[in-house]
Amino acid sequence: MATGNFLFGCVMKNNQQLNIRKVSIFYNPDISGAESLVQQIQNDYETKFDNLESVPLVVNSENKLIDKNEKKLIGSDLIICVGGDGTVLRLAQSIVHESIPIFGIRMGRLGFLTESTSKEVNEKINSILSGDFYIEERKLVKAEYDKKTFYALNDFVIGRKNLGKTSSIGVWINEMPIAEYRSDAVIVASATGSTGYTLSIGGPVLMPSSESIIIMPLAPHLTPSNPIILPSGDQVILQVLRDTDAIMIIDGIHELKIAKEKQINISISQSSMFFLRIKNSYNFLNRVADRLGWLRKDHTLS
Repeated sequence: MATGNFLFGCVMKNNQQLNIRKVSIFYNPDISGAESLVQQIQNDYETKFDNLESVPLVVNSENKLIDKNEKKLIGSDLIICVGGDGTVLRLAQSIVHESIPIFGIRMGRLGFLTESTSKEVNEKINSILSGDFYIEERKLVKAEYDKKTFYALNDFVIGRKNLGKTSSIGVWINEMPIAEYRSDAVIVASATGSTGYTLSIGGPVLMPSSESIIIMPLAPHLTPSNPIILPSGDQVILQVLRDTDAIMIIDGIHELKIAKEKQINISISQSSMFFLRIKNSYNFLNRVADRLGWLRKDHTLS
């Protein structure tokens, strides 16, 4: 048990300070080295917090985190997420309304959402203990369909369940008809999602603080593939016009069957996801430049 509580001078929403007492370590046991790193963190820091508990990523038959593990996460002051961006997206689906900051540790893969590598863990956690960090807020995108609301940190993908035949998807912006895409799918992404699926098909990169929405067709047939970027407050309406086997994929995790000609209303949510960043360590544009190879290794820029 901890010998004391840590109150750090980091301001979140409504000028509330981040008081870190309970820390959960969420990890993907299928990733090599994740469990041993979690054990290392517990051994090194169990006396630094009132409660430090590991929570493995285990899903039920509906591909959702099992109830007992989701309940362990609720009420945490900080969640250390060990895995990759996919593990972070899994975590985000379980804490949509909780406002719990995430500190991501990537395990050998390139990541846009994670803060630390496995080799930097002790250095970065010590910075947290010193209060040398800030909280980054990222808006979620929400979809309303069939009287239910769904949330995504990255994106919603609407298209046919099976590839090989194009979908016909109508798009309205603020109730004005804009396009009928005949494509494999249409992606609606947040700023965070701009470094995900849309990036792989030539989409723009948005700053994490942006509250814009990206609309982009995937492999359109005889239709321009130019992305549309909308400001916060605009609403997107999508309808599957011809297919009967269409689905909506949420953050690459959950699938939902979509009925023909039934509206999907998508907009920026008032809910946010929060990420703990180490001061003078994390720079979004620098990370994007590194991941995408914008700078040659022998560049002379300074």
